[in-house]
Amino acid sequence: MDGLAASLVGHHGERVMPPGPTLQGLAFAKMTGSGNDFVFFDGRAVPRDLVTSPEVVRSICNRHNGIGADGVVVIEPAHPDADVRIHYVNSDGTPADLCGNATLCSTALSALLGLSAASGMTLATPAGLIASRLAAGLPEIDLQPVTAIRTAMPIDLTAGEQRVGFAVAGIPHLVILCADAHLVDVDDRGPLLRRHPASGSAGANVNWVSPMPGGRWRYRTFERGVEGETLACGTGAVATAVLLAAWGLSTDPSIMIRSSSGRDLEVRLTTTASGVQPTLRGEGRVVFRGVIESI
Repeated sequence: MDGLAASLVGHHGERVMPPGPTLQGLAFAKMTGSGNDFVFFDGRAVPRDLVTSPEVVRSICNRHNGIGADGVVVIEPAHPDADVRIHYVNSDGTPADLCGNATLCSTALSALLGLSAASGMTLATPAGLIASRLAAGLPEIDLQPVTAIRTAMPIDLTAGEQRVGFAVAGIPHLVILCADAHLVDVDDRGPLLRRHPASGSAGANVNWVSPMPGGRWRYRTFERGVEGETLACGTGAVATAVLLAAWGLSTDPSIMIRSSSGRDLEVRLTTTASGVQPTLRGEGRVVFRGVIESI
């Protein structure tokens, strides 16, 4: 067992259990996907219900009094339908059907822990089964077809915003084409659009995208469940690429989306009988591993 697996499961293979109702003694890995960061637990060692209740997730994700993250993820073996099952909870304590960057990170960590083969695995999520693999050192995932694609929405735009569309890439997203994503006041504009009635009762993530030199695109995301801007959003990159293609603004087979961390996410789109099938490739990196002392 390598160092990471030993840290998550225990140096002698024992289950890492907390004394009493506290989290003390639980091993974790901190991971980042292009700046979208998560606290991961190995479900073989840590009871899922212990670390996914809303109050515990909020405590773990607190960036001042906890570990700090955009969400908590538990991965565990899944049989017979998949190799690994992913349980993802946003930093505000709400569960999400899918998180693209958390799925990229889950792919990398599952291979590291020996839960699956790096050359190919199947991940079970509430949004459906996802095939994934490590390719040239980076994780990539084949998402379910994108649905409910709308190239226009009944939403009033402000200065600098040019058009708005909508797509469900596992979760709902608004995508707004703008002159310069860097200039958008995401903290002011995001909460208003995140709950816009046109997006449905659950609301949507909101992405602003603008062109960059060299054919890349710059995007920023206000993420529901985090209720603020995140440095990257995997499903947001997918929804953004789908709308850029639907608007006729990109015909590239691989659309490169630059995140606020400065890292790129690559989206490849394939048209199938079921719709637009996206493949997302990007970072899934262990930043550090540790043991909770007091949260």
